[in-house]
Amino acid sequence: MKKRLVIFATLVLVLAAVIVLMLNISDIIWSLSRNNSSLHNEDSVSTIVYSSTPIEIGIESPQGFVYDVSNDTIIFTKGENKVVHPGSTTKLLTILYALSVLSDDEIITPQNELELVKEGSSIAYINEGHKLSVEMLVEGMLLPSGNDAAYVLAAAAGRKIANDPELDGKDAINVFMLGMNEYSKTIGLCGTNFISPDGYSGSTHYTTTEDMIIISRLALNNDIIRKYASMSKDDVIYASGHTNTWHNTNKLLDPTSEFYSKYATGLKTGSLDDEYCLVFSFRLEDGKEYISGVFGGDAKNMRYRDALAIIDAVRNENGIYS
Repeated sequence: MKKRLVIFATLVLVLAAVIVLMLNISDIIWSLSRNNSSLHNEDSVSTIVYSSTPIEIGIESPQGFVYDVSNDTIIFTKGENKVVHPGSTTKLLTILYALSVLSDDEIITPQNELELVKEGSSIAYINEGHKLSVEMLVEGMLLPSGNDAAYVLAAAAGRKIANDPELDGKDAINVFMLGMNEYSKTIGLCGTNFISPDGYSGSTHYTTTEDMIIISRLALNNDIIRKYASMSKDDVIYASGHTNTWHNTNKLLDPTSEFYSKYATGLKTGSLDDEYCLVFSFRLEDGKEYISGVFGGDAKNMRYRDALAIIDAVRNENGIYS
């Protein structure tokens, strides 16, 4: 009997250790990749420079950053040593990679990849039989945050990479995601692992604040992303003739919202079942432009309160008090 109790106690301890390891596995993987010298060197495509005089900003979200575009420096970070679960802000990288594979005027017909869109997803109301240009799919990802648009765009790029226009949707997405994670390394990301094109995934889909700055910086420099990420709404006509009205999920851009900011110029919202995030750009009266992100908030509007606090703090730091 005593021997059985010892064995049982040992099994309980082992099980507890496994659970702890599973809960922290993304942090462990991120730490290993962050310390990989081959990904942190002077030859990286993108480098991150921290300001010698960072500013202090009180935000509710557990993670955040402010990047000064004009001076190419990070002026604020919070929770930068933890992984980021990016939600739909993943779509910025999905778009960047897809546009490196497809031309923006290509016409895409959705296929069975639409079956991969998870229940509860934000959608752009794209169906099989519709025809949309690549550029319009990008718009559908940025305004209504369409997970359906993300899967259609990713599958189209995956089929082109595989040189197989009839490739099954799931296989096409797998091809695309393999390519996207390789692409992430070429632009200097070192702590990112994405497993879906829409970001509606679990703990093995992660990034870092530094990597999100690199992604956001490239996104802001992309004319197509900048164009649509700044729109509050748009009436669209698909190539197939179907019509729709898309509203941007970013309340900073909505003049009717209590969180509207005249300084906001983009970029992308994100959410999971119990986490909310926002990557946004803003331009001040003096012409200086910034990119900021807040992640991990447990209330939907926390990200917008933080965004307004960040904009006010940066304006004050620049001597703008009106």
